Amino acid sequence: MPFSAILLVFSVIAIAVVFFVLLQTVRNNANMPRELPIVEQPEPPSVTPPQIPYPEVLPEIVPQEDVLVEQIPVPVVPPDETPPTQAYVYVPQLAPPPTELPVRTREQGIFFVQVEDDGADLRLTRVSRTLRISDTPLIDGLNALLAGPTAEESARGMVSFIPPNTRILSVQVRGNTAGGTRLDTAYINFNEYFRFNTSGGEGFNSQVQQIVWTATEFPNVHDVQILIEGSKVDFLHGGIRIGSPIGR
Repeated sequence: MPFSAILLVFSVIAIAVVFFVLLQTVRNNANMPRELPIVEQPEPPSVTPPQIPYPEVLPEIVPQEDVLVEQIPVPVVPPDETPPTQAYVYVPQLAPPPTELPVRTREQGIFFVQVEDDGADLRLTRVSRTLRISDTPLIDGLNALLAGPTAEESARGMVSFIPPNTRILSVQVRGNTAGGTRLDTAYINFNEYFRFNTSGGEGFNSQVQQIVWTATEFPNVHDVQILIEGSKVDFLHGGIRIGSPIGR
């Protein structure tokens, strides 16, 4: 074999050995774990606690004497006894009943007609009513008149000629001066029923007298102007004039 051929064979074998060694090295490096980089943490600053000066001389502790401690006796309950229980009963305090103020009253004169001699004699008669004091004394007196006589008064022959269902709509007292004297007129407004009286002329005259005399019981009322549904009416049936104020 020529020398050049032998040299070529050894060169190929040498290259193969070097390649094999490099291949093993690469495989070993691939299987080894990779290390992570280490980051150094800065150390925290040191904090020095404040120095509290220790007193050179400690305060003297003076013991307290003559201090009395009250001893509270604790009741001893035998083991076979049950301690008593104390019951508390709540009694509500009732408020006192309200004190009722006395009702203030007054006496009011009203007028009915006394019938005598089987109706031949008709006489205007005054009776008294106990009424409660209010801000409308004239209206209260007239309403007592419209209520009619009591059973006892009817038994004595007293009647009222004011027609049933008569109602007062309003009352006003207006003053006027005549000859330097103050004269007050009561304007009494009735509903339509005041115009219907089944007792004839004598009945109309009596009903007007009952109204006028009852209203003029008050010292400040001199006469009465009768109104029907808020309007003046010259006459009632039977020729009784009511178009102007009427006095006793």
